[in-house]
Amino acid sequence: MADTPESKQIHYNLRYQVYCDEMGFEDKDKFPDQLEFDEWDEHSVHFMVRHRYTGQWLGALRLVYQNQAVFPFEAKCVPDQPISAQQYAQSIEISRLCVLREARRFAPRGFSHGNNGEETAKEVSNVRYLHSIKNQSRSIMWGLYRAAVLYSVQNGIKQWYILVTPSLAYAVKKEGFEMQQVGGACDHRGQRIPYALDVDHILLNPLWQKDYKLEYRRYSELTERSASKRQRA
Repeated sequence: MADTPESKQIHYNLRYQVYCDEMGFEDKDKFPDQLEFDEWDEHSVHFMVRHRYTGQWLGALRLVYQNQAVFPFEAKCVPDQPISAQQYAQSIEISRLCVLREARRFAPRGFSHGNNGEETAKEVSNVRYLHSIKNQSRSIMWGLYRAAVLYSVQNGIKQWYILVTPSLAYAVKKEGFEMQQVGGACDHRGQRIPYALDVDHILLNPLWQKDYKLEYRRYSELTERSASKRQRA
């Protein structure tokens, strides 16, 4: 969790690299400091993931709380049913999910190469990498979702909203997560569809029983630990 000004700048820079440099979704001229952020970040909780062995930051995601009974996705498409005051109070929107292109270069230790050229997985830390390196970004995404669902449970969040491409929706459903479409498709950087997900159902997914077992940490805990090591040295 990015809980310090320094860590939020890392988060915003990751977004800049993906949304401005790589994809061109945002105008980089608006962010001369290479920190992509908007008005919703004041109402958000920010998460990041880094490579265990290199320390390289690889991906990010934010959880957006409602602001004056509005979520970001409502500016792009109209929900089929009005969102109640209780739903606003107990929901967040998953937003700005991004994984750097360079993430594919950071192969976790424990991979071996099979005869077919694909990487086979061994258990590494708390995550078993079941995919080839070319799909490692998917593992990063599940790790970010895991942090988000743990935070949600700890803070009384019952429901997620998410505005995604059909391909990402397919990938999430394929992993056994139930997604309820809550509005029609809209044109926002290509086709996007709004969905709602139940937090309790997300938490029960078998994926968490075998992988992603560690809880998220706060960035401030990492800096405190580094300072403690320097003092001991």
